[in-house]
Amino acid sequence: MSYQEWDTVELEKLGREQNIFFGNENRTRVFVSVKGRNIGGGANTFASNFSDWVKSRSDGFVLEKKLSRADLAIVIANKVNEKELSRAKSNDCFVIHRLDEHVEKDEEGGRRITHQAIRRINQLADVTVYQSDFVFQNMHPYLSFPQNYEIILNGGDQTKFFPAAEVGSYVGHVSWSAGGKKRLDLLYAFAKENAAQKFLLVGNQERSKYQFGMLPNVRCVGPVRRRDLLKWLHKMKWIYFPSENDPCPNTVVEGILAGLPVCFNKDGGTRELVRGCGLPLERASEMDGGLEEMRSLALERSDLFFERAAEKYLNLYRQYSRGRS
Repeated sequence: MSYQEWDTVELEKLGREQNIFFGNENRTRVFVSVKGRNIGGGANTFASNFSDWVKSRSDGFVLEKKLSRADLAIVIANKVNEKELSRAKSNDCFVIHRLDEHVEKDEEGGRRITHQAIRRINQLADVTVYQSDFVFQNMHPYLSFPQNYEIILNGGDQTKFFPAAEVGSYVGHVSWSAGGKKRLDLLYAFAKENAAQKFLLVGNQERSKYQFGMLPNVRCVGPVRRRDLLKWLHKMKWIYFPSENDPCPNTVVEGILAGLPVCFNKDGGTRELVRGCGLPLERASEMDGGLEEMRSLALERSDLFFERAAEKYLNLYRQYSRGRS
């Protein structure tokens, strides 16, 4: 054994001894491959919510910062060191691979590299979690049909996202990206054609080529911290969300929890989240007329509470880890 190998083994041994010293020897140590930050984005939001949720528990689970010490690893897409994951797997770490992706034919560049890494990582997974049926239908064949899988829609933190006492006055849009899939062209055209409506844009829309700030009925506030998002959602009456092939957008979950109906693009997983709490883009002119009914449905969406989604991950660990040798 080399010095470096000896050193690593000793450090891992020390880590296990520390867990015993602090009373964690009988608790399942949970590692999340993304460190949640106080900014937008699906991976960051999930990681932050899941880590906070595990920390709040008083039962048999505890958050673990080191993959080498983990009993359970929640790996998000390609956000993990593959060699470290392979070593953890050899040490009997249970791996849940969370996927919020959409692969396309003949991909090139960064997307191709990312998805190839995801396919390699998935070979180490005990269970694959798809964030929507849309993701499942797209990624499951790409991953060569992994045997153990579950479809779990994203959830949101209902203690941070909840309805306002009164309905706002703006048509809203929230996006941390200005990429082509966000279809900001549709948003710009809709705002321009509906001069009687007031629009409130939160995020990075002004990084696109569209001059939203030049439209007299549009207010752009730019990107905000997650903890400040709710006050802007409370100024909205409904959300216009034209993003296409979006697997399972957190901003839609948070909007619905805030009592906001959503006008959505039918291409992607967004409609699985919205259900009766909104209408497709083609029926955007009907949103104001159906606002009261759709809002009442949004107020009943306890199925989108994050704790319900998170508990399903731990149930997968309980279910599948029992059968392992």
